[in-house]
Amino acid sequence: MEKIEWLKRDILHILDLIPLSTSSVAPTFSIAAAYGSMVALMGPSAIMAVVVSFPFFLFASIIFRQLNRKAPHAGASYHWGMALVNKKYGSFQFWIVSLAYFLSLPPIIIPAGEYTLDLLYRLHMISRAMELSVFWDSIVGMIWAAIAAIPLLLGAKPTARFTEAFLVIELIILSSFIGIGLVELPTHVINKFSFSWFFSPSWLMNPSMFLSLTATMVIVATILDGWEIDSYASEESKKPTRWPGNSGIIGLISVFIIYMITMPIMTIETPISALSSSIDPLARWASYVIPNYVWLMDIAVIASTASSLWLTAYILSRAWYAGGREGLLPRIFSKVHSKYGSPWFNIMIITVLEIFVQGLELVSPSMQSFFGIVLTGAGAFLLMEFAIDSTTATITWWRNKSSGAIDVLLRVISPLTAFVMFSVIIMGIIEAGPAFGIPSTNYAIAIITMILPGIYFTFRSYKAKIIVPEWISREIKEERNKLR
Repeated sequence: MEKIEWLKRDILHILDLIPLSTSSVAPTFSIAAAYGSMVALMGPSAIMAVVVSFPFFLFASIIFRQLNRKAPHAGASYHWGMALVNKKYGSFQFWIVSLAYFLSLPPIIIPAGEYTLDLLYRLHMISRAMELSVFWDSIVGMIWAAIAAIPLLLGAKPTARFTEAFLVIELIILSSFIGIGLVELPTHVINKFSFSWFFSPSWLMNPSMFLSLTATMVIVATILDGWEIDSYASEESKKPTRWPGNSGIIGLISVFIIYMITMPIMTIETPISALSSSIDPLARWASYVIPNYVWLMDIAVIASTASSLWLTAYILSRAWYAGGREGLLPRIFSKVHSKYGSPWFNIMIITVLEIFVQGLELVSPSMQSFFGIVLTGAGAFLLMEFAIDSTTATITWWRNKSSGAIDVLLRVISPLTAFVMFSVIIMGIIEAGPAFGIPSTNYAIAIITMILPGIYFTFRSYKAKIIVPEWISREIKEERNKLR
């Protein structure tokens, strides 16, 4: 039997995992990349889509925490399906996880190029024509894809250090702009504040408005995901059954608070038409309030974008590493660098594929449409991942005898979360395609076509072996003994 190459163990502290979970959601980048599309669908009530979505993502984070305590693993989601349900189920989920995170990369790379060019233009380093060039946007995006591979190749600890530094820059700048926005609020009211932005029953009662809400919730999935990175970092964590999951919950709540402060201020101080048509609503908002310092916001967005790019690739590289180790992918995917402990082959493949997809932007008739479709596609598969995890938890906790309040809670929230997320996917597809110029039928066919290769992994499950590092197995046993 070929020797298994393991990731480095005992290197990530809880103080590393919390910044990873927060930065992977990338609050500044998420607002800049997604809020414009959200406002285009729902106007100022786009905030409601975040409010309605949040409880179910919070439920998902609690589910992740409890599943991680049962079975910490670099494959996280798909491993739970294999270990707690059956191999075919988990093997299919492996494909869904791969799609969810791979499709999440282009909606990060495309804005990375745009924001970088915008910063260079504002600093008078390039011409306006170059800033608006699709060609140069693609080239700069490809450069960012290559740069993002560097911390990943250096290993988990350097990746955490890079992330912490970029997160500090992002939060200092964003909080400064929020403070200035609040100070300037009395003299910059363009849209009168309304509590209906946070929740309005009319969006639930009117069928057309409800479909717009669900389509927006698909986009919201891309700005409320990422916190789960700590579960994929379990094998590299100091306390695999204790810390991953807790840090994810903290990261999710932190980002939600940032959204609930920033989005209303932006909506009050910026014309709705300007927000909905902008590729960077944060910069557009800043241009109305403090126009001479918009370039600082570009720096915050770029810092957030960069860390989100390598952290999304981090999740995918760990899932593929586990898949290579267990036979779902060729064994070369489980190769680990002898010095840095990183799955170097995965990282290189992911980077090459990122650059290839970025090149497709050059042949797309509309960059905005291309971005919107990929963004909603990523959201659909992220929702599907969380829905399947919730289904895994439902099966697991209803199979076993209830032994406490948390077990009762999991029995309630797991099926509820699965039902809501699957429903949002179905209803969101009806509206998301037409919103970006593609008929619902064509959009649905595209989603189904991407799902179909998962059948291959389902049947490949006969070759799959559930492999858990010995030190993880030992800690799981210790955890079970404590709960008895």
